Amino acid sequence: LISKLCKRAGEWVDDLLFPRDVLCLCCEGALGEDAQDGVCPACARALDALAAAQEAWEEETHGALPEALAYVHSAFAYDAQARTLIHQLKYHYVRAAAVPLAKGMATLPAGEEEILVPVPTDERRRKKRGFNQATLLAGHLAAQWGMPMCEALVRVRRCAPQTGLNEKQRRENLVGCMAVSDRSIERICGKRILLIDDVYTTGSTASEAARALLAAGAESVGVLTAARAGMGKRNEEVPFLMRN
Repeated sequence: LISKLCKRAGEWVDDLLFPRDVLCLCCEGALGEDAQDGVCPACARALDALAAAQEAWEEETHGALPEALAYVHSAFAYDAQARTLIHQLKYHYVRAAAVPLAKGMATLPAGEEEILVPVPTDERRRKKRGFNQATLLAGHLAAQWGMPMCEALVRVRRCAPQTGLNEKQRRENLVGCMAVSDRSIERICGKRILLIDDVYTTGSTASEAARALLAAGAESVGVLTAARAGMGKRNEEVPFLMRN
């Protein structure tokens, strides 16, 4: 009951800050009749361009994956409107921002995976936001694909924020921080897992999550994220919603 009340309260705050079908989630401009998923046509076109840039990068760059991961696909380059949506979701707690992000993720190749598993956040951050952003994204994908979702992973150790750490520091920071909950072991054992997260940067978080899943008996782990960061030089212009 408490969790349902918290969810409804969060949705009410979303509607207050970003009234549905009124303001664009990316630019705060007025939405027209042809707007979709809370994004104005101009920002939707910009998101399409970011998706095309990410797809082209993945086709041209076949970098080595961490050993634990079968593949990694991301919907958008982590820039401009995509970055704004992720910031709205993670730092301003706007649940509606998960909808256009998940819509982009739903177009990605997902292989023959059998169950969606969101990357967990620690309890302090989850309580502050009122939700785990990866769980929101996974929930939207589960509904679109008709695929089961299981919050199998839990944080067993609190970590420092990953922001500002280099690849080696990120990897060391996360060692041993996740495990599969006892009640979820039977559900993921022998299954092909599709791991869901908001941003893929160095792969440290996804690798640690995959390690825990494979150790609990998962057959394989593929990764889908809303965006991918750290791919060379980025546009330095920050969307005005994020300027402070």
